[in-house]
Amino acid sequence: MTFPIVLAHGVCRFDQVWNKALDLDNCDDENKDRWHYFKGIRTMLLKKGHQVFHSKVSWAAGVDQRAEDLRVNLQAILQKTGAKKLNIIAHSMGGLDTRHMLFNDRRQGQIHKRIASLTTISTPHWGSPFADWGIHNLSYVIPIAGKIGLDLEAFKNLTVKECTRFNQMQTVIDFENDCAATIKFQTYAGRQNFWRVFGPLKLSFYIIEKKEGDNDGLVSVQSAKWQESYFKGVIEDADHFNELGWWDSGQLLGPENEAGLVKRIHAKYAEIAADLP
Repeated sequence: MTFPIVLAHGVCRFDQVWNKALDLDNCDDENKDRWHYFKGIRTMLLKKGHQVFHSKVSWAAGVDQRAEDLRVNLQAILQKTGAKKLNIIAHSMGGLDTRHMLFNDRRQGQIHKRIASLTTISTPHWGSPFADWGIHNLSYVIPIAGKIGLDLEAFKNLTVKECTRFNQMQTVIDFENDCAATIKFQTYAGRQNFWRVFGPLKLSFYIIEKKEGDNDGLVSVQSAKWQESYFKGVIEDADHFNELGWWDSGQLLGPENEAGLVKRIHAKYAEIAADLP
């Protein structure tokens, strides 16, 4: 039996509105769980004998706030389960939240010593050119949003410059190298083609492709790798939402229907979970 698994969500949970109404986080109802950000993945893994929990961190907040929220989540799960360690499977910014949480905890030692593994799926470890484009062209939106109580600081943390700065800090390099002795780090990337990527992601796909090549509409394969030694492979025919089991009508002419996509993505998560400590 593996240690409990925490599914760490990305920057802007698109299920936020109906999640509040349906109370989807950590729900055992399969029919309700298929409306979660991680579409049906928790209940699928529960059936396979895993203990699984969802994270809940601040929507689009800065990475340090999100990291602190995640730390609180994990402490509660450790207390509830009595587990010695936890595994984290993180999608998108959830991987950056986790890395910052580990680093910020380096002196306290409360959490980072109790993480068995971190698996990231299309996490922009080296940032996203689309975040650069957004900050350059829409920077005025962030302070305006702040005035009405909407925190969008996360987008500053997703730029190539900011992620590169973090990755190249010697204290971060030394700490993460030390962690690699006890934490299993592994990364996956998603890849989709322009015609099958979700419609609203076509602009970001094009911007990222020009700069970094293959991508899933929001994160390039190059950025998602983090380090070559951690990279486990590409999830083919998967955009940023497909990686969670979500399918859209724009993919009607693609190689699979919604049921086929869900089955394939669930199989990937089951494969990952089966190989965790």
